[in-house]
Amino acid sequence: MLEWFVVAFISMPSNGVEIKLLQESFDNKASCVKYMRETPGIINDIQKLEPRNTGMYFQCLDKNTIVEYKVKRKSI
Repeated sequence: MLEWFVVAFISMPSNGVEIKLLQESFDNKASCVKYMRETPGIINDIQKLEPRNTGMYFQCLDKNTIVEYKVKRKSI
């Protein structure tokens, strides 16, 4: 069974896009999406962590997809 995570893609003024995972994991995508919809406070959390951001968006991604993003990001 795959774990699902809320992933924040945060635009930064100096170094492109930062990718951050919320610590909580979910058993399926539907639970992850429900959490995002019912927890608008995650936006405030990112604002506190990265106050200089220029924008952000969130996605629910499974563990395998997250690994692919990290590999692609390191290889560029």
